[in-house]
Amino acid sequence: MPRTDKQLRIAIMSKPLDNWTSGSGHHLDEMVKHILDLDDPALNLTLVHYTKSENPVYQRAPELIIPRNPFAASRVVARQGFDIIHYAPLSVHAPVWGVAAKKTATVHGIEEVLFPEGYSLVQRIHETKIQPVYMRAMDGIATVSETSKHYFAKVYRVPADKIVVTYNALSGDYRTLEDTCPGLNDPPVPDTPFVLHISRYSKRKNPACILNGFAEYVRRTGDDCVLVCAGKGWDSDEVRAAAAQAGIADRYVAPGFIDTETAVRLLNRASVFLFPSFAEGFGMPNIEAMACGCPVITSSIFAIPEVVGDAAVLLKDPRDYGECAEAIAKVLKNDCFRDKLVQRGYRQITRYDWSESAKKLVDLWKRIGGKE
Repeated sequence: MPRTDKQLRIAIMSKPLDNWTSGSGHHLDEMVKHILDLDDPALNLTLVHYTKSENPVYQRAPELIIPRNPFAASRVVARQGFDIIHYAPLSVHAPVWGVAAKKTATVHGIEEVLFPEGYSLVQRIHETKIQPVYMRAMDGIATVSETSKHYFAKVYRVPADKIVVTYNALSGDYRTLEDTCPGLNDPPVPDTPFVLHISRYSKRKNPACILNGFAEYVRRTGDDCVLVCAGKGWDSDEVRAAAAQAGIADRYVAPGFIDTETAVRLLNRASVFLFPSFAEGFGMPNIEAMACGCPVITSSIFAIPEVVGDAAVLLKDPRDYGECAEAIAKVLKNDCFRDKLVQRGYRQITRYDWSESAKKLVDLWKRIGGKE
């Protein structure tokens, strides 16, 4: 975007782009790419971070390398004369104070509130006490659901008219594969029906419910199926011991880290996707499963009911293994219901579009910068 004096000079704090496959990094990566695709003549973007990155998006816009010390970084940023600075993430380490530009930020959710046992005291204080102060100091906030917008307005006292919803969306990688697709029938799992979970292992993903809910389903039905938990950490000795304790050691498959294409193949093959997480800002894996034609069982926490609509089975209590077992049976034992979930899923994912979300953030910047 060649600069002109009439343009808004926007600085995006782009540290998450340096690990652009993570949740928040993926969101920012897609947003920046789609903002650049808009090629809006009113904007001139600069990507601001701390060290050089291999992310190809840095080839599409100017970048500014700043010191890690937030006070020194603030001085460097202030000298650039930006009109608006967008923070992603927004934290005490962000170069906020002493910078005269208008300020916006992306804040995804409230995981530290929803699952406090998964976070340190410092992290919880930052989420519930410090970040709200920073959010109220912003001229605009972008978030990924109406649920989070309502929470930030009600609990954190951020004026609702300052908040815009920029939903996550899907890449073209997540799709329904044809039966003849090369490799479809060769994922790293046995050739048998399976319940699937994909994530990076953490207590927040509710491994106890995944393992014991599946075990309870097997005890009730005697079905000849397996549980596949893919992602970093699910192949650890700790998790395998928990699977053995649940009585499903011979039915537990953990291929470890998998790439996106393997995830797509697994989602196309799976009988159901099980995602009973305790805390999510959006819950991307649910809509990725829907895009692959896989029915979803998930938790009813925070924004997930908004995101999945009527296209998933929602667990009222993600700590109730019996309820989880019943949900699995409801999907696996009723082909008509399963097919209905799949069709609803295809419909639900059409709500989410990166270009639309990018336009909403650009419109916020224009409104703040007086370019409407």
